[in-house]
Amino acid sequence: MSNFRGLCSLAKACLFSTHDPNQMQTKNFLSKALKTGLLTGTLFLPGPVFGQDYPFGSTADTVFDIIREDDPSSFVCLDYAGREIRQMWDKRQDNEFDLNVFLFRAYFSEGPPVDIILNPEFQTENEARAEALKYTRGLGQLPLILRRGIGQFGIHKGNEGFHGGPGKIFMYQDKADLRITQKHLEESIMHESVHASLDAEYSNARDWRNAQANDATFVTRYAAENPDGEDLAESVLFAYGLLYHPGRIPPVDSQVIAASIPARIAVISEILAIPQVVARTEEPPGTCQKD
Repeated sequence: MSNFRGLCSLAKACLFSTHDPNQMQTKNFLSKALKTGLLTGTLFLPGPVFGQDYPFGSTADTVFDIIREDDPSSFVCLDYAGREIRQMWDKRQDNEFDLNVFLFRAYFSEGPPVDIILNPEFQTENEARAEALKYTRGLGQLPLILRRGIGQFGIHKGNEGFHGGPGKIFMYQDKADLRITQKHLEESIMHESVHASLDAEYSNARDWRNAQANDATFVTRYAAENPDGEDLAESVLFAYGLLYHPGRIPPVDSQVIAASIPARIAVISEILAIPQVVARTEEPPGTCQKD
């Protein structure tokens, strides 16, 4: 039985299942593409969509500022909860360690708080707080379905690539600073949030596998090289851009993306639209600070 609660397994059936005005521009394009035979591979658009190459290298390499720093965020405040022993995977040493971390809890106007843990190499509470605050606004910009699965958000020093898995994300200070200068930290947080919140339930689900089979190609080379572990996370960011911020990706690139992965976009649209029932949004303590 499908994990998608009745989601469409073919893009053609899914494209017209919503009345959300934020999605109409993309859906209009996709409906035209379907009418011209896109899903059978007879429509050719500019760019290396149907050849051996892919539209983009990876989401990390794109120049699109899909999630902007001044977009609304549900982040409320950050509270210091003291020191605690937590496990942290460290890509610099390719191993996991029990560390006496700095523990903060980030509170949001909807959904549960997120534990943010920092490697003791940050040395002081003030240094750790300053680093943690780099990520809190971006966490608050995530759709709730992507944030509520993050149980632990870990931060190290260093310049390693970010990584995430069920319930956990790990980021590295120097790489994050680079992403900030590129205006891409928010996009990186979204990518890793898919690993934390969606992969376990959806990456091997029948409807997602059907979408992969029906689409002409992958949207990035990284997704193509890692179809089981990275395709969903790579596709979500582009789909989110088309569905919720269509003006932020240039028209030609939007057409190439929509032509490349229309079935995936349809499934992702349905996932992001799943109502999130929050039993209780936890009130922050009086010691919680905005900055």
